[in-house]
Amino acid sequence: MRIAIETPRLILRDHVPEDAGALHAILSSPAATYYIPSMYHEALDETRRYVEAAIRDIDASPRLRYNLAIVTRENRLIGEVGLHLIDGEPECGHYGLGYYLHPDFWNRGFTTEAAGAALGFIFKNGAFRVSASCLAENLGSRRVLEKSGMVQEALLRAHTRHDGEWKDCAVYRAFAEDRI
Repeated sequence: MRIAIETPRLILRDHVPEDAGALHAILSSPAATYYIPSMYHEALDETRRYVEAAIRDIDASPRLRYNLAIVTRENRLIGEVGLHLIDGEPECGHYGLGYYLHPDFWNRGFTTEAAGAALGFIFKNGAFRVSASCLAENLGSRRVLEKSGMVQEALLRAHTRHDGEWKDCAVYRAFAEDRI
């Protein structure tokens, strides 16, 4: 089943093959992938394979991953929000949340809007818990998580190797019972 979640300014939808070019413009950007270096794509073919895998996930039964394009009402792909099952069963499980956005759209509330809609979607579909983490120094991402209704539950000291040094990681969570 294809997903399309509408918000006042955005549509979160499953990927289509034509997304590869616009997604590559984001994933080949050092600024956009600075805090998620594993997502950096040098070549367009790498992004095409990523989109193909996301499309294959649509028909998985049960569906364990939702990689949703963040698209403006003007039909411009500006990022992605993802949810993946970490533990448990899909209908009552623990999901992880992640996202990224084209730098031209930062600081305009789009990521918070997308993350909040993704949380609402996964909780309405039976999730028990959603977790997310980011480097503690990534204040923009921390604000997104907090504005989306998530609560910081841990600060992991010297947890993640980034840019040649060990950095702290902030861990956030939300429970279905707190949201619906």
